[in-house]
This record gives sequence, structure tokens and C-alpha cells, in this order.
Amino acid sequence: MRASVGTDNSVLSTLVYVHSGLFRAGLIITGFIVIWSAALYLRKLASSGSYRATLVLTEGLFIVQGLIGIAMFFAGARPHDPLHWLYGPLLVIVLPLAASYLSGRDGRREALVYGLAALFMFGLAIRAYMTGHV
Repeated sequence: MRASVGTDNSVLSTLVYVHSGLFRAGLIITGFIVIWSAALYLRKLASSGSYRATLVLTEGLFIVQGLIGIAMFFAGARPHDPLHWLYGPLLVIVLPLAASYLSGRDGRREALVYGLAALFMFGLAIRAYMTGHV
């Protein structure tokens, strides 16, 4: 992210630091969900409450990261590539789309669908980093 002249660099640098930290956390957690989902699916196990809670927390993480990104914009930061603005909203809507797809379907598919969604999110997070990072 690049900052325009005249911004309060301490606030902006804090926002950038937190935004970057949430990126790393999101990358780790989506990778973890991919592995967990594959294990559940291949072992033919049902999803647990802790698995679903992890999905909800991951969704919250990306929402908070997006809100911090918006705050960074108002503080004067701009992504390296405008395509970065596409990846944030996509990261936020992937899990709800997967959940709506799964509504009323076979429970065994749940791990497969969420695993594929998490794999997609993992790739989106990497692309977002590439377009936002200078």
C-alpha cells in the first residue's frame, strides 16, 4: 500500500501493520481449513461444532480485515493495483455462498464444499497480497 502525502503516518502504519497481520492469519487459517476439510471428507466424518466455529471466525477475520482496508483508504493508502478491491469483497462472500449452496443438502458434502471454498479463499488471499503490496 502506498500512502499519499499529508497523512498521519503513525495511524496509517498501524493500520497497515494490522491489515498485514490479518492477511497472514487469514492465509494460515484458510490453509488449515483446507487440510481439516480434506481429513473430514476423506475419513467420511461429519463436521463438528468447532469446525463450523472456525469457519465463522474466519469469516469475521476477513470482514475485519476489509474494514481496516477501508480505513486505510480513508487514511490515504492505495493498493498497488486497483484489482485489489475485487479480492476483499470476494473473500467475504465465498463462505456465505458455500453455506447457501449447502442449505438442505447432504452433510457429508459440507467438508468438501467448505474445503474447496477455503482453497479458493487461500488463492484469493495470495492474489490480494500481490495486488496490494508494493
